[in-house]
Amino acid sequence: MATVPHVALIVETAKQYDRGLLAGIGRYIRKHGPWSVYLEERGPGDPTPSWLKTWKGDGIIARIRDEAMALALIATGAPVVELRRQVTSHGLPAIHCDDAAISTLAVGHFRERGFRQFAFCGRPGARWSDLRENAYQQRLADAGHTCHAYRPSRRARAMSWEQEQDDVARWIQTLPKPIAVLACNDIRGLQVLDACRRNNLAVPEGVAVLGVDNDVVLCELADPPLSSIDQDLERIGYEAAALLDRLMGSEPAPPEPILIKPTGIVARRSTDSVAIDDPAVATALRLIRQHACDDKGVAWIADRSGVSLRSLQRRFKALTGRTLQDEILDVQLARVRRLLAETDLKLDAIARKTAFHYIGYMGSLFKRRTGMTPGEYRRLHQRSLQGEP
Repeated sequence: MATVPHVALIVETAKQYDRGLLAGIGRYIRKHGPWSVYLEERGPGDPTPSWLKTWKGDGIIARIRDEAMALALIATGAPVVELRRQVTSHGLPAIHCDDAAISTLAVGHFRERGFRQFAFCGRPGARWSDLRENAYQQRLADAGHTCHAYRPSRRARAMSWEQEQDDVARWIQTLPKPIAVLACNDIRGLQVLDACRRNNLAVPEGVAVLGVDNDVVLCELADPPLSSIDQDLERIGYEAAALLDRLMGSEPAPPEPILIKPTGIVARRSTDSVAIDDPAVATALRLIRQHACDDKGVAWIADRSGVSLRSLQRRFKALTGRTLQDEILDVQLARVRRLLAETDLKLDAIARKTAFHYIGYMGSLFKRRTGMTPGEYRRLHQRSLQGEP
């Protein structure tokens, strides 16, 4: 009879982030297990588990918070997969989110809404936040933009929650407007929204705010509801379990961390704005976002924008660097991606729902833009319908 692997999961259990990781690990175990799993209730500030000194198991998946925890895990002699990015000096096998892909999504989301001024509100000193900030600044630099970054007026640990809120509020007040702010995570996004409220700043017209993690409870709790990037936490957890399984089978560790791309942006009211001074172009952008999948053409958009089609095309290109048709196709394809990932609709039904008259054209355009066929994209991203990461 085969021995069941004994695996320890050392992750926090209170936040949606960690529950997403655990859901992905659980899905892998259901498909490829069984495993005997040890999981204790943990918070973000909990110390290194004392039981590691005598633990005799086969593998560990952990969010390592400091050097002491890393050394304790290594001392067990079991394979370890790391998920946190705070300690990297030991070269442990790791699964991480792809911050470059997150930054590309954020910059594209803001630019589509006409923003040309950008900021990042992170937690300076937290390595994961610094990595995300660096990636965002690089992506903006590549696009010809600069980035305003939050720097606490004093050591963050020396400030109470209320003092930190006041500090963020003072920073927000100094920024040029309108501006688009990427928060390092959803909790920080809520703080930025509160800072805007303290300063009587209109969200999203004056300050658009985007978080990361898509913690639905937090995002819907915010006022206005917070747009957020879905990191695909379940896939991170699934791939972590898959990597640990390979390591327990004596396969070599990958030389670099495995990066998981986000699934996309869940847009809510905190970014539902267009930062364009030209009223006709602003109206056209809003109409495209609302009606691109309703089979409305550029003439219809121009008519409701109050200018001639020729004038709108010229002004739109000058202000956004894109054509009206480019913008329409982007909205259509974003809807195609969502339907592929979240439904079991056939391609012809998806084409009808996204105003593509020919399935072949939709498929070829989709592959040019994503590098995958619609079927490949669905197999990669669809989770609930097919049980795959």
